[in-house]
Amino acid sequence: MLEIKGLNKRYGRTVALKDLECKLDTGVYGLLGPNGSGKTTLMNILTSNVKSDGGAVFFQGREIERDKEFRRQVGYMPQYCEMIPGFSVIDFLGYMAALKGLEKKQALLQIRELLERFFSVDVMDKKIASLSGGMKQRLMLIQAFLGDPKLVLLDEPTAGLDPMQRVAVKNFIAEKASNRTILIATHILSDVEGISRGLLCLQKGTCIFQGTSEEFALHASGMVWGYGGTRAEEPDVSKKGSILSARTEGEKVDYRILSPEKPFPSANPLPPTPEDAYALFYGERYEADPI
Repeated sequence: MLEIKGLNKRYGRTVALKDLECKLDTGVYGLLGPNGSGKTTLMNILTSNVKSDGGAVFFQGREIERDKEFRRQVGYMPQYCEMIPGFSVIDFLGYMAALKGLEKKQALLQIRELLERFFSVDVMDKKIASLSGGMKQRLMLIQAFLGDPKLVLLDEPTAGLDPMQRVAVKNFIAEKASNRTILIATHILSDVEGISRGLLCLQKGTCIFQGTSEEFALHASGMVWGYGGTRAEEPDVSKKGSILSARTEGEKVDYRILSPEKPFPSANPLPPTPEDAYALFYGERYEADPI
């Protein structure tokens, strides 16, 4: 179990994290928030790359700053990572396995098993420079699970992937979550919806929500409306609330609107989704995946 108690971090006058508290058991958790909310700072503290200014982090009952073995239990996939282009796939994964202290034979078995989930075996000898962006992304995901870590931190793991690749990655993560804690920083709520045990939402370094996706969605109850109009009406629609999505069919447009009151007499109430709650919490136009 991961437990964070009163975590604080400042960069000069900027507050990155303020009195952050949460508890995460085994399973998948989504870490949500706009840019500047503190997600990256939290990830850096959990990987021991940045030292906090106060508070403490405990994993499996031990404070991570005093646990010399903690880093061996962590798998990390950063959002941006430059890989050595001259390395082959097997060179790169072997190098990462060595850093994690895996014996060569054990490392090769794990590498083959993980690669087979996303690639054919012949990819092992391909140079990093020859891989597509999506292949590199999945390669970074694979290295995070080398060594069977008990805490896995994934920063935007599906960025740049096509829909089928995203599904494959999501299923892989779900399968790996039975005996470990996986924290996913993401802007794509569908990546954690259906597989997450809970959500952790940050705003300006403060936790503003912790709970399930269903509980998160309920915050927008009674505030989501459907309205059939036209593109010519869009300025009027935007005055009545936030346009969450607009689906066009000929001249007709079906609007999904976030508003505390019924925006038009003919508007119909709609069941809220986590995406609706995201728009409510963060006060910005937020569109779900394309319809």
